[in-house]
Amino acid sequence: MWMNKPKEFLADVQKEMKKVNWPERESLMNSTFVVIVISALFTVFIYFADVIISSILNLLYVN
Repeated sequence: MWMNKPKEFLADVQKEMKKVNWPERESLMNSTFVVIVISALFTVFIYFADVIISSILNLLYVN
């Protein structure tokens, strides 16, 4: 019957969630720090690439 499907699904979800290997706080903090640093580095790189490319294009098209 259609009423059993949601119950089965939720029971399966509960079983699977018990199998999940959750990271420890220190590991999660380190991973978060790495993501933030890499994102900041890419932001700086893209900014400078934009400035350089814009300057080159302005020199080519203004003259």
